Amino acid sequence: MRTQTEELLWIASQEDHLIPTSLIQFATSKRIGLRELLEDCKPNDFQGISFDDLSKFLKNRESINVRKYQIIWDTVQKERINLITYDDLMFPSQLKELQSNHTVMLYQKGEPVEYKNCIAVVGTRDCSTRAAEIARELGMRLAKQNYVIVAGLARGIDASAHRGAIAAGGKTIAVLPWIHNPYPKEHAKLLEEITQNGCVISENFSAHKKLDKFKFIERNAIISAISDVLVAVESSTSGGTVWQVEIAVEQGRPVIAIEPERENKDAYKGFEKFVDSGAIPVRSVKDALATIKKIKDIQGKSEETIPEKPNAKKLSDYA
Repeated sequence: MRTQTEELLWIASQEDHLIPTSLIQFATSKRIGLRELLEDCKPNDFQGISFDDLSKFLKNRESINVRKYQIIWDTVQKERINLITYDDLMFPSQLKELQSNHTVMLYQKGEPVEYKNCIAVVGTRDCSTRAAEIARELGMRLAKQNYVIVAGLARGIDASAHRGAIAAGGKTIAVLPWIHNPYPKEHAKLLEEITQNGCVISENFSAHKKLDKFKFIERNAIISAISDVLVAVESSTSGGTVWQVEIAVEQGRPVIAIEPERENKDAYKGFEKFVDSGAIPVRSVKDALATIKKIKDIQGKSEETIPEKPNAKKLSDYA
């Protein structure tokens, strides 16, 4: 069991990146705690660590004030929020595989969920009635097939997907831009239902500003990273879903885009943009489910034939 000081150091590492990721990885590989890393390890012990990371670490470890993070720790204890750290077996392995990712800890509330067979369902907050129905049906039907539905708790498509999974008695994960006083407030009841049918996670404790846009982008990166497939239900050519699809493509995740009605001109332009970015176009929930099955079959064969980490497949491989 970790000590309070150890947990404060993990919070410091995630909130302000005071311990570089390479040093976190070093400590995990050596099976030592962060306190031991700070107090007992000598510079000569850090073989293979870059000069820049080591210099930053040696400078920071002389001035880390763990008391600064006491308020966060107290709130975490009070609200029963778990700290899922990089060295924890419950930490998503997919996040460790991202070269550009600096997440070393997640705040998590709710039931423990394995980050396997996850399907992300995303889209605009201001969605059409048809799109909301599609998202809900996707959540229900995928949950019945034992997939875990991942979304961002936002209004519109996200909320519909979460509710569909819950209605089917399945599991769902809400990835939040921050976990304390989560946004939007009107989804407090839905949030509670999610914690009873899965969990909510975030790499951030709270918002530094009223609306911190960069934290939403960070949230989107986690949504696609922990998911095997991302389904974009409806969106215009602007907004967070565009970022989400671009991030997923960059991560090598298969993306499916559901074709909207042509009369919905803004949504159709968004659909065309997603297809141009490499998304697989489908016309219905039935088509989306069939495409997901095909993708999962290919992914399963890759895992069987390649014992080590497989290279990311091109989206065209799944078409």
